[in-house]
Formats: sequence, C-alpha cells, structure tokens
Amino acid sequence: MLLPYMFTSNGGVLNLPNLVNNPHDRIYFFIYSMLLIFFLFNYYYLIPRIYFSKKQLLYFGIIVLFLLFFLWISTYFDHPERNFLDFGNQPHFQNKTPHIPPPDFGKRGGPPTQYSHTILVYLIGVISSLLFAINNRLRKVEKEKMQSELSFLKAQINPHFLFNTLNSIYALAIKKSDKTADAVVQLSELMRYIITNANDDVISLDKEINYISNFVELQKTRLGNTVTVNYKVEGNQYGKCITPLILISFIENAFKHGVNPNLNSEIKIHINIEEENLNLLVSNNKVKSNSSESGIGLQNTIERLTHLYPESHDLRIDDNQETYSVTLKIKVAC
Repeated sequence: MLLPYMFTSNGGVLNLPNLVNNPHDRIYFFIYSMLLIFFLFNYYYLIPRIYFSKKQLLYFGIIVLFLLFFLWISTYFDHPERNFLDFGNQPHFQNKTPHIPPPDFGKRGGPPTQYSHTILVYLIGVISSLLFAINNRLRKVEKEKMQSELSFLKAQINPHFLFNTLNSIYALAIKKSDKTADAVVQLSELMRYIITNANDDVISLDKEINYISNFVELQKTRLGNTVTVNYKVEGNQYGKCITPLILISFIENAFKHGVNPNLNSEIKIHINIEEENLNLLVSNNKVKSNSSESGIGLQNTIERLTHLYPESHDLRIDDNQETYSVTLKIKVAC
C-alpha cells in the first residue's frame, strides 16, 4: 500500500494521497486496496489450489489476466478515453513527425507513471506471496519429515526391546526358575508403558524412571549372580518431563554388551536429577559376549536426541579397551 507513495516524482519521500480533495488519489488508493486483497486471494487460494497442484501454466495465465484487469480498471476509472493497452501517451504519427512536448505526468498522474506503480505493486504482491507460501510449505514438509523419521525410529526401538525381554523370560523358563512369573509381570509393566506412553511426544519423568527400574529388575532376575548391577536414582523426579524411551537404549546396551553369564560382570547406572537437568551415567566392563554387533537401538537414540534436543543435551561416549561408558546431560524441565 505504501510503495506507490514512497518515491514521488518531485523527489520527496512518502507523499500520502489526498483522499478528500483529489479524485485521482481516491481511485488509485482503491486500486491499491484491491491489489492488497488480491495478494491474500493469491496466497490463500490460487497458490495452494492451482500452483501447488502442478498447474503452473494455468496459474501464471491467471496472473497475467489479473494484471490486465487491474490495468484496465485503473484506466477505465481514471482515463476512460484511453486504451488501457496503450502504455505510451503519444499521438498517432502521420506523414511527418511533429514536435511533441513532453507530457506532464506529475500533475495528471496518467500513464505510464501510474501504470508502472500498479505493475510494481502487483508483481511485488505476486512474488512475495509465492515466496511466503513456498517457504511455509518447505517448513511444513520438513516438520512432517522429522515426525516421520521419529516415528520410524520408535517403530524400530520398540520391537527391539520386546525381542530382548522375551529372550530374558525364555532363559528363565528354560531354567524352570521360580522367578519366571515375576518376570512376566515385569514384562507386562514394560509393555503397558510402551503401548500407553511410547507414542507421546513427552511424558512425566517418573514414568520413564519407573520403566527403567522395571527393565533393570528384569535383567537382574535373568542374570542372577553373574552380574553386579549398581543402580541408583537421586533427585526429585516429579514435575519434570522427558521424551519416552530416550534413556533406555544406553542402559539396554550395557546389559547387551557388558554381560557374559560365564564371567563376573559389573554395570553401573546412575541417574541424578537436578533442577532442570538429568544426568545419566552408564558404564560397563567390556566382556566377550554372544552379541558383539552394535545394534540399532543405540544409534537410533542418538539420532532422536539430535532431532528432539538439538541445543539441550550433552552426550559423551568413552570407549576404551576395558570399559564403555556413556554420560548424558539432558534438559527435563516441562
């Protein structure tokens, strides 16, 4: 709306229209208001319904037709005696070329000055609406892509946990252990958590801690005296939030690669909750186990941390010949 009035022919800046006494200014103020309405119509209707429907040729054809319409309506109201397609202000030449004084558009405001203003505002409106719409569409597609990636990562993690936990109960059943029933109850708690909470964006921290505790107890039941588990939770876990299943992979990885039933193994799991942060320390001795591949759970969790906590987590992994340890600091404030 301000562009046609910002730079005037007399070198001034922001020459506002005289809507009370000047009919010409009223006409073009009305036309520029129509251009503003067209900007909204283009942004909310033409671009999503036609341009993004892969009908670009039809879209630009409509844009040209609307431009001709605005040029026609500006000429019709301001100079009805003129042809709106005549961009000049020269008389028709005959056998000789007459001397023609330059037209004074500063007073009349006729073509081509007002044409250039109308075309300028129109093109800026079309281009800017296209840029805004394309940028918003790209952001929406990027957000949907991220959500799809996170859903895919969760879909990979959940069966991974179920597979390992069923193997644990299978081992107890083979031994005909009296702890098999307790392990089934613990498994039901794990599955209830996954079914009820795993698809949420965030959950209360105490639910995640309870899930981890059930998992650790199930592993201790399965492994018995072959592993020493130093599991400790400190701090207030209530009134805080976290993404579900974001910690368990580091703990599960320690049991997967740090335990050999034929050897004495040690696993340390410390969770310290401060005001807004949670500090997780998981370490285990390296042993020769039946499962030496890294698996997908740990890598997926690292990717989820990158997506969900880009500026609010600190992950350090220390991998040497004897031990493997993970230190994670993550923001858990709701």
